[in-house]
Amino acid sequence: MRVRKALLLIGMLLGLAIVGAAFTNNPNIAVTYISIALGGLVVTSGIAFQIPTFIAPKGTTATLMGMLTFANSGMGIIAPIVTGFIVGATKSFAVAFIVAALILFVGILGYLFLLTDLEQIPSQAE
Repeated sequence: MRVRKALLLIGMLLGLAIVGAAFTNNPNIAVTYISIALGGLVVTSGIAFQIPTFIAPKGTTATLMGMLTFANSGMGIIAPIVTGFIVGATKSFAVAFIVAALILFVGILGYLFLLTDLEQIPSQAE
């Protein structure tokens, strides 16, 4: 679990590189920061999708994964809409990158302080 948590945190901390893209006017540097951020977040996705398989009560893993995937897809729809509103209001992606970094920082705090030992949730039948 320590290794998983460490990789989650390292990947998410790399994701904070998105802030660098907010403070540059050079497109090559911006793409570099965005690539580092996305690369770090890709590392976390596989680990984050394993967590529900450890904690789900017997016979409910597919249901829990379905709910997780549904929520992730919903955020995949909402995020570009919110980004569009932010860019439309500010005429810049800088604020959108900073908002994304703030949301990611809250996620880092959640994994850091709320993710403890993974124990399977007992089923209602037991």
